Amino acid sequence: MTLFEFQLLPEGDKLGVLYEDGVYIGKRKAGKLIVLMYQLDSFYVEVFYRSYRRHVDRLRCSASTAFLDPYLDQMDVIQFVI
Repeated sequence: MTLFEFQLLPEGDKLGVLYEDGVYIGKRKAGKLIVLMYQLDSFYVEVFYRSYRRHVDRLRCSASTAFLDPYLDQMDVIQFVI
């Protein structure tokens, strides 16, 4: 699925695709919101929750790896070293 195809989906379908096919990257706080990051194919999606995994406030998508910056300290990159 491309980023454009994902953005065309209704919000409920987007969440279903993320939970089914997305790879969980990490979690962070943004004010009073909890944000979970997923990778889906060649792009990333942040899900902003007002209450942890209960009420979605919004989704934010990007194909840029700069999107990962707030999550880098949570990633165990040693597994990627050959």
